[in-house]
Amino acid sequence: MKILIFSASTGGGHKRAAAALEDAIKRLDPNVEVTVVDGLRAIGKVYDKTAVQGYYFLVKNAPKVYGEMYKITDRENVAYKVVMKFNASMSSKLLEEIELHNPDVIIMCHPFITAMISRLKKHGELGNVKVIALITDYDAHRTYVAPNIDAYVLAEPQMAPKLIEEYGVDESIIYPLGIPTFEKFSTPGAKEEICRREGLNPDKTTVLLMAGSFGVTGVLSFYEKLASIDSELQLIVITGKNEKLYEKLQESVEESGAADRTKLLFFVDNVEDYMHISDLIVTKPGGLTISESLACHLPMAIYNAYPGQEQYNVNFLLKQKAAILVDKKTGAEEISKLLRSPERLREMRENCERLARPKAAEDMVRLAKKLGGVPEPEGDPE
Repeated sequence: MKILIFSASTGGGHKRAAAALEDAIKRLDPNVEVTVVDGLRAIGKVYDKTAVQGYYFLVKNAPKVYGEMYKITDRENVAYKVVMKFNASMSSKLLEEIELHNPDVIIMCHPFITAMISRLKKHGELGNVKVIALITDYDAHRTYVAPNIDAYVLAEPQMAPKLIEEYGVDESIIYPLGIPTFEKFSTPGAKEEICRREGLNPDKTTVLLMAGSFGVTGVLSFYEKLASIDSELQLIVITGKNEKLYEKLQESVEESGAADRTKLLFFVDNVEDYMHISDLIVTKPGGLTISESLACHLPMAIYNAYPGQEQYNVNFLLKQKAAILVDKKTGAEEISKLLRSPERLREMRENCERLARPKAAEDMVRLAKKLGGVPEPEGDPE
């Protein structure tokens, strides 16, 4: 059996979901051949550059415009039809990549790819290939929905009514399995061992700050306030691949007087370790970051959510009492107050555990194999 997974670079979540799925497939059944392809890049450099850079430009420089576009295209109107028709028109360029790999099942981790695959199915270009659309946020959006899709995988069950009632999706092809995450997020190591290896104190209250997406100025001020508000607080700050931010934070850590209780990191490949030993994560609300935090049962303080899918993700977390939304000016005080409320923090952790879908990747693999004609004895995904 062959599975082809299409990801995209419009945000890191689509790629991480695809990678988690690939990892689960290889771990569960080495006889299944899996390939991950950046679908937008496969179509062409111009299209990929336009889609990816256009997305980043809007969310960083004109977030309100992006938010309005997100709302407009979630309705069946002229704007939505233009977007879907344009994306579907690129489908022929995707067909060559599909024919190269000759899959039995295709999994789409991006809505633009879903529109293209839908058109290919409509015109009989894919034969008996089964196709699965994965929605990588905690709210459904109309651009994820298209005819001729065999299954929709949702982050959580409460999304299903919107697909059924507003988008007209058949309930029988909806699977609220969760967003796939790597197994390591739901299998923690010993806290003492991780802290000893990383030079951290397992007895201190620890806050993990995922700073890479915040921009330089805002996160510097936020870190300094957080470091000064509680002299016993242990801080882990991960900047990702933002070199400018890392350099600025190095200076700030030294000047703050909190260097002995701050671990500043650039890009890391073991973020799950830092999640497992932390009491709270301060982050932006991307779908994959949320899913990984939930898998670690880690309460969230959401900082600077963009209008659009991030705001809807926040709304879901707030409703479920798994996160707080903090203001850039008063956020440090809000976090300090939360950390001084062990009962509330424990409730948030329990809610994160309740919402976690630790077997999402494995369940998606089983679903793909079932659709591809290779059912597993463990039973069908619920």
